[in-house]
Amino acid sequence: MLRLATAVCALSLTAALGAPSFPNRPIVLINPYAAGGPADLLARPIADGMSAVFGSPVVVESRPGAGTVIGAAAVAHAAPDGYTLFIGGSPSHIVAPALMKDAKYDGIRDFAPIAVVANIPNVLVVPPDRPYRTVRELVAAARLADGKMTFASVGVGSIPQFLGLMLQERAHVRLVHVPYGGAAPATVDLLAGRIDLAFLNLPAVVEQIRAGKLRALAVANATRAEVLPEVPTMAEEGYPDVDMSTWFGISAPAKTPPDVIGILDAAVSQVLKTEAVARRLALQGAEVFYKNSADYAAFLRSEASRMLPLIDAAGMRAKE
Repeated sequence: MLRLATAVCALSLTAALGAPSFPNRPIVLINPYAAGGPADLLARPIADGMSAVFGSPVVVESRPGAGTVIGAAAVAHAAPDGYTLFIGGSPSHIVAPALMKDAKYDGIRDFAPIAVVANIPNVLVVPPDRPYRTVRELVAAARLADGKMTFASVGVGSIPQFLGLMLQERAHVRLVHVPYGGAAPATVDLLAGRIDLAFLNLPAVVEQIRAGKLRALAVANATRAEVLPEVPTMAEEGYPDVDMSTWFGISAPAKTPPDVIGILDAAVSQVLKTEAVARRLALQGAEVFYKNSADYAAFLRSEASRMLPLIDAAGMRAKE
């Protein structure tokens, strides 16, 4: 509340000098994925909370397509006034611009970070009939398989693919990447034993894990997942660098005034502290993962420094 009051006071001076206070009309929060997906379900309770803080509507608008590029480019080229915002993560800010020659935006330079809001853990799962019960045993089996073990992802450039690439690099093993069009078909082949392993969003497979239909070896997260506290982290299993969650942050177009960024950041912070919003995020398998504007900028650069070398090593970067 103190941060929000400070930011509001800063813009009140602007209003006194003749400019309108912020916000004085609806804010649009662009979701680059389809309506009803994880980003959409996370964005809506946050937007509702911001609407209550501002007393002015914050509306979520889905603009899916081209692997997040359509929505991201629309915000990158929008007026930098704080009324067009974006909810995205590594795929939109780092991966898509590197993989697509005609993305028409830079995922870091063309955005002003506001706040990281949520984190969805990824989990390493295997069919229950496999003999390995720990990551160390899995790695040993992969070495014996000598390039024949398969890992599923939800698509080229997805976080699960990067986790598989990271495991290969850190454990010095060779795996065969099998990309799917989403978590559902990948899970079907895992359940049938046609795929050896996968890193997937925890909400997509938590029920199969609880039912014993899939075996969880580790979560690729800094801490154990709240919904599966008995499953160790990759760090606990000896691979601290194989850690990449599916996170979401809110940003604005570059050159948005710092005072406006401050007001938006303070509002998001206030919303994320409410029990109702935390509960709604938890229903989606997400955890509150707040980072302020400055920390978000540093976090984004750190993620890029981890992911871009993997993109280059895999020969995935778009050719000029």
